[in-house]
Amino acid sequence: MTSPSTANERSAVSRILLPTDFSPTAEAALEWGHRMATAFGAKLVLLHVIDLFRSAQLGPPVVTVDPLLPILREEAKRQMEEWQTRIQGVETVTLEGAPRPVIVDSAIDLRCQLIVMGTHGRSGLAHLLQWWPAVDCYAGYLSSIL
Repeated sequence: MTSPSTANERSAVSRILLPTDFSPTAEAALEWGHRMATAFGAKLVLLHVIDLFRSAQLGPPVVTVDPLLPILREEAKRQMEEWQTRIQGVETVTLEGAPRPVIVDSAIDLRCQLIVMGTHGRSGLAHLLQWWPAVDCYAGYLSSIL
């Protein structure tokens, strides 16, 4: 069996991005991401994107600052700290914006060669109405997505 340090010398995967919304499917992706990072000897980078546009959909458009934003930031911080204690040595990043482009931009900016993310398992009409972010990420990103 190859040790993690030997695997990293042979592998082009040194950083793995794991976008998370803290859902059960993201929990499953965390397990996969951790296993892959260990196998490749790679750094696991957890990314949470606070979806500014989804929170705007919860109420009428306003010109002032969204009062939910501080709550969303605090909850994201709490969740990331919890996940960070579960897997030692992970890097955590929390950003704000539209998740699809932020995930792709972050993979590039953070020099990640692999993206591991969960899907909510939608199919049929639900899939068409709620487009899976990984599909959009894959369409514009040259690295691998699992």
